Amino acid sequence: MDFSSAIPYLACPETGSPLKQGGESLVNEYGTKYEIKDGIPRLLIETKSEEEEKVRQMMQKFYETVTFPGYDGIDSPSVLMDKAQKSGFGRWLDEAIPPMASVLEVGCGTGQMTNFLGLVNSRKVIGMDQSIPSLLLGEKFKEQFDLKNVSFVQGNIFTLPAKNNSVDVLICSGVLHHTPDPYKGFTELLKKVKTGGYIVIGLYNSYARMPLGARKCLFKCTGGTMRRIDAHMRRKDVDQSKKEIWFSDQYRNPHESWHSVDEVLKWFEKNNVEFVSGVPDIGGRIEGETPQNQKLFADHPKGNSAQHILKQIGWAFTIGREGGLFVLVGKKK
Repeated sequence: MDFSSAIPYLACPETGSPLKQGGESLVNEYGTKYEIKDGIPRLLIETKSEEEEKVRQMMQKFYETVTFPGYDGIDSPSVLMDKAQKSGFGRWLDEAIPPMASVLEVGCGTGQMTNFLGLVNSRKVIGMDQSIPSLLLGEKFKEQFDLKNVSFVQGNIFTLPAKNNSVDVLICSGVLHHTPDPYKGFTELLKKVKTGGYIVIGLYNSYARMPLGARKCLFKCTGGTMRRIDAHMRRKDVDQSKKEIWFSDQYRNPHESWHSVDEVLKWFEKNNVEFVSGVPDIGGRIEGETPQNQKLFADHPKGNSAQHILKQIGWAFTIGREGGLFVLVGKKK
């Protein structure tokens, strides 16, 4: 198994030192071996904090049962491309990321975004997650369509097996709010981004998540019998198995936190990260931009706290229908 395209970006999760391939293992300078099994290097080690490790294991167990998102009806790169293009965010991300960039997606799940971005074969794209069942689905698609520039790795955000200052773009969407310390997780991720590189963070919003929180209470009281009031469960373009995965991920997840725009902007400020853009936008669009065509890596107005509050209240009635996830893009100075 050849991991030559990924090895320059990987590091020993224990020591942070470089790795080299030795047969069916990756090996650090002390001879410690990490198995490569089913095409996936097993670089996950325990979190050093006992409390963090307890939550991590709980989330790993959950996502080994709930493989999110699935590959319903995606049987070729063209279908994957069509779905990503229709999603808006996938298309905007693909258009923003240069063709020669190195990309690390942390918490890639089943790897749809990783594989989609890897369809540009001059990119180096690595998908990292702690759930082997999810990674195996991404690896299967990658192998089936011979995406040689794509690699999947098992790893842990708090002992991230990637070199510091190594990647041009780091994506972590829908993940940090399932960790015991989202801010600490953010600082760990940022270490891996080159100066001048971009970090793309997606989190549950404190305002937009409220309608789902109310539905969650209702479903708990009624035993889930009124699930069709969730808009996603009524969709005609998603098969039933993926709807069930969505329902479990959104309503049965054992650990999550909610975050505001200004909170995450403070994360940026504390860590010398320049705000670039938001999805949905937080301070207004730039010239030539439309809701259907956002320029993620172009500098956008940041707005102020009052604007952010009004925007987020509005999100409760828009993105709140689809889980209330918002994205902020920052540039590491």
